[in-house]
Amino acid sequence: MNRYRLKVAKTFRWRAHGPVMQFFREHGVSDYFSGGFNGECEMVSLVHGHLSLPMAKVFQERLQRVAQDFAQQHLADQRLPAAHKRGYTAVMALRSWTFGPLRELLRDPNIEP
Repeated sequence: MNRYRLKVAKTFRWRAHGPVMQFFREHGVSDYFSGGFNGECEMVSLVHGHLSLPMAKVFQERLQRVAQDFAQQHLADQRLPAAHKRGYTAVMALRSWTFGPLRELLRDPNIEP
């Protein structure tokens, strides 16, 4: 009956250029996004828009609440039998970004369109 309990908060943040984030970038990103996202309760969505910095902060806070909701549901569902659960991973991100090939076409690559 080897049991363990992870002692890390579900909503922790990796260091931006730390070893875990680097490992995730090198190995996890392509593996995660290689899936079809067409299974039951799966989806992927990319939305682009121009926002003011105050509104971007509002969305950042909202995404943090969604991550906390996900973590709380995980804790609540721990009481369910394994046969009634399935592993899911949520990736939520918000950043100022222009796709690399398009960035190269900009007259001034330091200015976001």
